[in-house]
Amino acid sequence: MFYRLFINSVRNIVRDTKFDINLILKTLSLLSIIYICIFVFYLGFNFENILDASRLKMHPVDSFNSILIFLFLIGILLLFFFQKRNYSNLFPYLHLPIKRSKIISYILVLTLFNFFNIGFILFFVAFSIKSVLPVYGILGFTSYLLGVVLVLFGASYFVLLLRNLISVKSYLALVPLIVVFLVILLKIVFNVSFDTTSKLFFDSLLHGNIYPIFLIFFSLIGLLTANFSLLKNTIYSINSEDMGVFRTLKKSNTTFFNSDIILYALLEIKLITRNKRLKGFFIIAIGFLFLFYYLLQNKQNGIYFSFIIYIFLTGIFGYIFSQYLFSWESSYFEFILSTKFNILKYIKAKYLVYGSFGIFVLLFFLPLIIQKKIDFHLFLSALLYNSGIGYFVIFYMATFNCSRIELNRNIFLNQQGSSSVQMIALVMILFLPLLMLLILTTFFNITQGLLVINLLSMLSLLNEKKWFRTIVKQFSNRKYINLEGYRK
Repeated sequence: MFYRLFINSVRNIVRDTKFDINLILKTLSLLSIIYICIFVFYLGFNFENILDASRLKMHPVDSFNSILIFLFLIGILLLFFFQKRNYSNLFPYLHLPIKRSKIISYILVLTLFNFFNIGFILFFVAFSIKSVLPVYGILGFTSYLLGVVLVLFGASYFVLLLRNLISVKSYLALVPLIVVFLVILLKIVFNVSFDTTSKLFFDSLLHGNIYPIFLIFFSLIGLLTANFSLLKNTIYSINSEDMGVFRTLKKSNTTFFNSDIILYALLEIKLITRNKRLKGFFIIAIGFLFLFYYLLQNKQNGIYFSFIIYIFLTGIFGYIFSQYLFSWESSYFEFILSTKFNILKYIKAKYLVYGSFGIFVLLFFLPLIIQKKIDFHLFLSALLYNSGIGYFVIFYMATFNCSRIELNRNIFLNQQGSSSVQMIALVMILFLPLLMLLILTTFFNITQGLLVINLLSMLSLLNEKKWFRTIVKQFSNRKYINLEGYRK
């Protein structure tokens, strides 16, 4: 049965109407993948030589074991955000006289064949043959290889379980971010040494300790059982549009959960998580947060420069998405204009989502704030300025963006939707409060100057209804001009 399902999947690719058109591109992509695989294998086989060439006096096995836990965490995040559901073509088989358990088993086997697993195994097998086998013997090599591969498979099934649970309960999409935050909190605040823990755990495998293998094995069985049970019970609704938290909200009788703004906000989250370009922007924003997390704790900056950085960080999600506020729906804009679509609630929902992202950034940098490596008053002032002034300005300027955007195009070397208006708006938003602070500090001290900016931000926030009405009016005046641009 597995063989027949596999053959049908290959036929589906070959018989695709675009197969002949993209044959050359697919051939080049295949050759590139083969080259990358050979290169990864080469890196693993020469890992020890690379360490020697870089003049790092580190034992190759010890250094690799100390970073294994971080490699698995990175792999989980990559699979969660970038791995596509490769079993969508199997849903038609559910209507045929085929046992559901066989289809689910095939899905579980197919899950293991992902880009991270293949690349990691190529590197790890080459590394183990060259650096582990000659030193620790066949027993240490076997137990080490088996343990790491089982952990790798467990990571794949954990991601599969999480993504399928999100199809039932959408708020579980926050789990990876919470895990990353907890790891940083444990390491920075409680001084938990994950590299030492990782090294001790995998060193025990090298010395033939089978107890960790049993622990990993039974954990893997648990993940397999949970995935099998979840897929068996929810496979018909796993790909449904009306699912999870949306279904729960519709059944709820509370005013809050019946709010159209909440439903619009959830649709905005689905827009981000389902489309390639928006997911790419989201990953870039996360990357900037990690980059500045380590830069800010190792380097002291001046008050004014730090203020610009904090404005950028606390508003990074809002600004990176809001400059294309109306262009994200450009492909469906004619449909939206012809339906009962509340633009005011739509804008308020986007503000709610991006404002919530700002709170997440505050929590992300909380360990540095606790350690007093970040000025809390300065950071909070930047967050309040973005919420009270910055977002409203960028929303207003977004009405002038009439460029069409294709959501599933890559973000690299892709300037689609960009314009000088957005760049001017971002520069103005970043440097306007700095100019205000420079002027205020000629008459007051830093704390008093920040209090004045905070007061202006709160006054602007109290007049949010006027802001929203102004944005909606401006958008209504330009909607046909924008529509003409979206058609190009």
